[in-house]
Amino acid sequence: MRTWQPDDLTIVDGVANVPLAMLAGGTTGTYRFELSISDAAGNSLYRDSWERELSAKAAAFVEGSGTDLLETFRFGVAPGDYVVEVLAYPTDAPDLGTRTQVPLVAFSEKPEASDLILASRVEPLSDGAGGGSWSITHGDIGINAAARTVVLAQEPHIYYYIEFYGHDSAEVLVAQAHVMSGDRIVFRTAATSVEVPPGGLPFTGRVSLSGLPPGQYSLAMVLEGAETFTRTADFTMLGPSEAAVAATRERSEEAEYFASLSDTELLETFGGVAVLVTESEREMYEAFPPNAKRAYLAEFFAKNDPDPASAGNVFLDEYIERIGVIRARWGENVGESERLPWTTDMGRIYLKYGEPPERVINYNPSPDGDPMTIVGSSGGEPPYEIWRYRTTSFVYLFIEENRMNAWRLMYTTDPYVNSLADWYRRVGPQALRDLRNFGINPL
Repeated sequence: MRTWQPDDLTIVDGVANVPLAMLAGGTTGTYRFELSISDAAGNSLYRDSWERELSAKAAAFVEGSGTDLLETFRFGVAPGDYVVEVLAYPTDAPDLGTRTQVPLVAFSEKPEASDLILASRVEPLSDGAGGGSWSITHGDIGINAAARTVVLAQEPHIYYYIEFYGHDSAEVLVAQAHVMSGDRIVFRTAATSVEVPPGGLPFTGRVSLSGLPPGQYSLAMVLEGAETFTRTADFTMLGPSEAAVAATRERSEEAEYFASLSDTELLETFGGVAVLVTESEREMYEAFPPNAKRAYLAEFFAKNDPDPASAGNVFLDEYIERIGVIRARWGENVGESERLPWTTDMGRIYLKYGEPPERVINYNPSPDGDPMTIVGSSGGEPPYEIWRYRTTSFVYLFIEENRMNAWRLMYTTDPYVNSLADWYRRVGPQALRDLRNFGINPL
């Protein structure tokens, strides 16, 4: 992480993960960590090293461990290009070491902001706490960061830290965090206005990642002021450990089922999940690549199963049954492209609530209310259906406006769905009379 100080000094906070498994070849229970900094021409500018002794607890987990130890360091450099190299090895077996080189570009002038750093925790330092429990400290703020930022499903949130440097006078920035999968925005946080004084200030916060499937992501902090600029950092979202996953129901039933579906089957059958979730969840789901969609669906159907103790998944079975019904009844063509069944008005409502217990069907409404008077397909009042669900009391009026099996929702008492503004001009008197039978007097 690069931060800036006056006189164009770039302060670098480094965090290195040292794999415990590497230390299994040593016999002394100690390892050495070396840090070196070179310029672009390869000239060595700085070297430092230190030796660590493993605690008894850490030594017990060395063999075959995937656990890492944490090493941190800080230094300052003038503007320019550099190479930072770290090396770790068992003290008595240097040939078993691991080495990493990272290019570094120091700030050439005062930037708008520092790098963005992600962490498992960012908090003000408590009185007298010092920095011993934090991997990085800046002023009175402690940051728990690692070389690889990992978020666990059981703790689905991430903290961030960034410094704004400001100009000669105070300014207001609008900050918004984007969670990205590749170059696609999975979801955005609410925008926040930040007043930056001339001396600058640190900006911290927490982003909830609940529902985000396992995978590789990045957090982009988009900052809008006189100009728009972005700082980005990567993170990994992990589900339960492999051992725990093997023992969970999600992996034995739902996850195995979704893993068996092709990408086409995933789209044609389960794209309708977008109807059942919130708008932000829909945007997140639709931005996912196929494997992330599979993980999301496994978790979604598992947590919504009303009887998780029994075999199978009632919620999943009901969903698949409803998809079959709406595909048979309301699959329709618009132009030359076939609409997915849950994108039709009737299909969307049916997928959410199922078969309406109260239903009025009138495919040949007459202008005078006489059911023996048949109106041809080219004129008169359009065919209509009215649905009412007892569980919600919501009423929905659909009409077949173009007589081509394309049913459109005209009016509803559902507060989450919009009626058409001129709907009462587009339906006939028979439909209005039937609506009154449901206690609705719209005119």
